[in-house]
Amino acid sequence: MKLTTAVILTGLALAACRHEDAYEKPLTSVKVQPLERQQAQAASRYSASVEPFAKVDLAFKVGGYLRDIAQAKGVDGQMRTIQEGDSVSKGAVLANVREGDYLQRVAGAKAVLAEATAVREQLKLEAERTQKLVTSGSLAQSTLDQMKAQLDAANARVDAANAQLTEAQNAVGDTALRTPIEGVVLKRGVEVGSLVAPGAVGFVIADTRSVKAVFGVPDVMLEKLKLGSEMDITSEAAPGVLFKGRITRVSPSADLKSRVFEVETTIPNGKQALKTGMIAALKVTDGNAAAPAAVVPLSSVIRSAKNPSGFAVFVVTDEGGKQVAHTRDVELGDPLGNRILVIGGLGSGDKVVVRGATLISEGEQVQVIQ
Repeated sequence: MKLTTAVILTGLALAACRHEDAYEKPLTSVKVQPLERQQAQAASRYSASVEPFAKVDLAFKVGGYLRDIAQAKGVDGQMRTIQEGDSVSKGAVLANVREGDYLQRVAGAKAVLAEATAVREQLKLEAERTQKLVTSGSLAQSTLDQMKAQLDAANARVDAANAQLTEAQNAVGDTALRTPIEGVVLKRGVEVGSLVAPGAVGFVIADTRSVKAVFGVPDVMLEKLKLGSEMDITSEAAPGVLFKGRITRVSPSADLKSRVFEVETTIPNGKQALKTGMIAALKVTDGNAAAPAAVVPLSSVIRSAKNPSGFAVFVVTDEGGKQVAHTRDVELGDPLGNRILVIGGLGSGDKVVVRGATLISEGEQVQVIQ
């Protein structure tokens, strides 16, 4: 009985071994294409500083103690004092200076106006009576002339009182600090209870719905930069994103120290991907054709196994009738749409994997598909 059981177990083990030997992993299908070369134009690269389309230093017109600052909803859903990075709408009140002193000035100006108006009205009545007496010959014309002079002086005092009242009322309105543009808060320099002086900057507001990439070029490049020309802009802060901008300003004079001309490119920034202070990169072509350069699709590029910060591609070679993939470290150049220049690492005739590169490994046999 024991012998029979051992024979059965041995048979099952041999059957399992034969089953494992019979199983073969299916070959991964990949698409390859010979290394291509593309004609490119020679270009000069420039670094640009990203600046807001418009920026306003929002200053107080009147002085006093700060009564309150605008509130905004925080990430926790609770209201908090507005701060850097918050969005504000055009005309929004960002802070208020205490109005008490200015309301007293309005009340004083109203009292002065009322008194001046009462004096003028009294002089008008006296002027009318004097006119009748002069007409009847009871008074001399000189008396009427003096009365008219007094009335003119009273009218001037009323006008001055009106101007004083308007100024006081405007000052009350100026206790509210309003933003003249829609944008984001770049800086807030005040706190509730601060004593601010007229002209003190409380906030810096920037309109970043569009931004400007500003860079400098030598005089020999000016003829290649025309207003309205479209330019491609990239930023390391937004890898893989190509921004489109147009030249909106070319400085008419060079900087006295650097001897370069400032060029401004305006870029739509609806998604707020570009932030003030970022560094952007752009190229200006000189119109001359450069030597054909090797290019591969972006889908071919993988991380290098030898160098974590480097890149590689898979190259398929024929080894005894088998198609085998091997990694090849490469040095990459500039992107060209959905392709990228390869400066080094590949040779003419190499068959590069353009689809399926992330599914295979070094030395793996693959099935090449069309």
